[in-house]
Amino acid sequence: MARPARPAAPPRGAAPAHLTKKCPECFAYLPLEADVCHACGRPVGPVTPTGLARKPFNLKAYLAAAAAIAAFAAFVWWGFFSD
Repeated sequence: MARPARPAAPPRGAAPAHLTKKCPECFAYLPLEADVCHACGRPVGPVTPTGLARKPFNLKAYLAAAAAIAAFAAFVWWGFFSD
């Protein structure tokens, strides 16, 4: 009795083919084409080699954080170091 042929293994270093991706916030399974998580409503990016979706870069959040830090630094300088 002959064994059925095994499918060819992917080459080493090749990214595994995923059928779904996971939301990085709530870990819900999503289709590969999804741009927004259906469970939590957060935006998701492309799938990583581990199967998780990437978090998209949010420039507005980084700019708001930088502005808040700069405002706090100016307040500290004004309150403690100005004469």
